[in-house]
Amino acid sequence: MAEQQKQKDIWSAELYGEKVAPFVATSTTKVLAWLDPKPTDEILDIGSGEGPLTACIAPHVKRIVGIDGSPNMIEHFKKAYPHIESRVVDCRRLDQEPSLTNGSFNKVFSNAALHWILRDPETRSNTMKGCFEALKPGGLLVNESGALGNVAEVHSAIISGLVTQGIPVTQARNASPWWFPSLQAMKDLVEGAGFTWVKGEVQLRQTTLTENKNGGVEGWIRLFGEPFLELLPTAQARDAAVKHAVDVLEAVGRQQHDGSFTVNYIRLRFIAKKPE
Repeated sequence: MAEQQKQKDIWSAELYGEKVAPFVATSTTKVLAWLDPKPTDEILDIGSGEGPLTACIAPHVKRIVGIDGSPNMIEHFKKAYPHIESRVVDCRRLDQEPSLTNGSFNKVFSNAALHWILRDPETRSNTMKGCFEALKPGGLLVNESGALGNVAEVHSAIISGLVTQGIPVTQARNASPWWFPSLQAMKDLVEGAGFTWVKGEVQLRQTTLTENKNGGVEGWIRLFGEPFLELLPTAQARDAAVKHAVDVLEAVGRQQHDGSFTVNYIRLRFIAKKPE
């Protein structure tokens, strides 16, 4: 989830979890296998969003704490799962949360969030330092997030839509809210925080979007691409940019055999260990 606590909160739990991207919490078989939840585990879930994946893990572990920078998401989390600890935390500055970074967790987990949280180069080390300090010696950091090339076709189409509305291409590119690193770039960041790299991989996961009202590729762009669309001064201009992007993507992602729409998600997974 976007960790921009002091900025506009773009997140709607209903749109995210029910309309646009329910697959985020359910396409998790591999990363959950790497997490390998155990009854003795105490887990910090970074970028937990509205909590459905946190809640799936909770019955299998001793303790799990969900944190996210979106007040909207955590408000929904608390209503849906009042028995699970959750709080609003700007994970870009996780190292400034002493109650969480006191070495009390044996696993730190994140799914589909670090590509938002690590967008700002100036705070990447703060996040990783916080993950490191949250763990007991020997503890594990387990992550899945977007890799280099993730949703590249949608990313490019949104930028193109902005350019048609008069936004300079450099400004449009710089509005991206994501950091999609190569595996090596992520490894360098993690090891720079003191972790030992255990394993990592990059995988293409073609993902079928929903056909819900307010979902599909248009809903995806309007929710996840909001930081791009904020560059445009009027609703009319934003609508025109979205329409352009959707029209471009029709020729890219529409499956001929069933008419469904797919996006090329490229996932980066890794496990890193805090030295004993």
